[in-house]
Amino acid sequence: MIQKRAALYVRVSTQEQANEGYSVEAQQEKLEAYAKARGYIIQGIYIDPGYSGANTERPALQKLIRAIESNDVDIVTVYKLDRLSRSQKDTLHLIEDVLLKNKVDFVSMNESFDTSTPFGRAMIGILSVFAQLEREQIKERSLMGREQRAKAGLYHGGGAKRVVFGYDYIDGELIINPIEAQCVKEIYREYLNGKGVKQIFDYIGLKYPGVLKYESTCRKVLSNPIYYGMLTFKDKLYPGLHKTLITKEDFDMVQSMMKKKTSKTNPFARSYLLSGLTYCGQCGSRVAGRTGAKRKDGTYARYYRCYASQKSAATHMKAVEHCSQCEIRKDILEEYVIDRIKSLTPHNVESESIKNGRSNPNNDIENLRKQLSAVNEQISKLIDLYSLGKIEYGMIGEKVGHLQLKKQAIEEALGELELEDYSIDLDKIKNTVAKLPYFDWENSTTDEKRMLIASLVERVTIKDREMSLKWDF
Repeated sequence: MIQKRAALYVRVSTQEQANEGYSVEAQQEKLEAYAKARGYIIQGIYIDPGYSGANTERPALQKLIRAIESNDVDIVTVYKLDRLSRSQKDTLHLIEDVLLKNKVDFVSMNESFDTSTPFGRAMIGILSVFAQLEREQIKERSLMGREQRAKAGLYHGGGAKRVVFGYDYIDGELIINPIEAQCVKEIYREYLNGKGVKQIFDYIGLKYPGVLKYESTCRKVLSNPIYYGMLTFKDKLYPGLHKTLITKEDFDMVQSMMKKKTSKTNPFARSYLLSGLTYCGQCGSRVAGRTGAKRKDGTYARYYRCYASQKSAATHMKAVEHCSQCEIRKDILEEYVIDRIKSLTPHNVESESIKNGRSNPNNDIENLRKQLSAVNEQISKLIDLYSLGKIEYGMIGEKVGHLQLKKQAIEEALGELELEDYSIDLDKIKNTVAKLPYFDWENSTTDEKRMLIASLVERVTIKDREMSLKWDF
């Protein structure tokens, strides 16, 4: 009979060791006796002293996972299930995605939980139910936390990737970004002086190159109440504690002017659903709707064309040579975008967001996790050196203390980013997408269609008659 290679995992937090008697020695003694009674070969003892079970970023646990993935372990044993993790979600992930995936059994002595038995495998299903409940509770607490922040006048989400234009998000507060804030003020000033959004976008682009990237951002600035001091949460307004950039009077005046302009705009121009959203993939200039000569049957040829491909476009384009990009028929481009929108469902919104690079596990979070793993690795190496007697505690105490403080700071930053308003943003998008099957594309007004498209699409790009879009989520 082949003897199983057992990995013994021990974890205790400082508070637990003081109050609950889960000492490292007690757990290790019971696990060694258990392994000996069943004839296991002890492959290794993995100890995480003073680590919370709230997450899986623990040096010994990560070392154990690497051993499992290297096929060095046949069975993992713990004294009690919560030694592996206090999170049902993380426990299920470790059992299903790490242990069972690598054909490693799992035993918890206290609960008689053994995945090598039919009962143990059935328990995994029960555990998954509680894990889902835990996820829902976390989401609910997150939403409640965001609402409480809004009521308290604090910006309730977005992180570094989703912060509103004109501000930086620092230590949980909105701090004015000087250059962007000046752009916001000038956008309102120029609009109140009668300039259109396109003119303002060009003006800002010349005066502050590279600051305002998309015309759609200009439109959003003109309709966001955050600039006169209000925070929006689920369509409700709350007074914010952040510094304002404009007055409420100016904001209200702009909203009134925008409503009036919709009835005075060139009907041909208004019929182009993608104006302000479309860009040339060849030279980067904006693409605008163009109406050709009247046909014999009384209709007009309509298409989208790069500004830089037109001789009279000097004031509207970037400093590039004359662009050779061909125009594309209006109906073809708009049908492409509408079909992409129709393909959205509440279930694939998150996957589309991930493709767009704006998912919860974004680059900021991933970088912090890498930093956390690196710090844990340093702590683990120091503890290993101490355990082997190669270094005295007095020599590592200060270093470990500094690393623990660094780890705490990273964990706090990571926790804040992970609970940012990403879930609220996606929930709002999902609600919009859920209503798409009931949107009447045939009978809705042009403004209604433009508003829906602008709420979902950030940018449309055409190049050599190839079309692509970037979602605004």
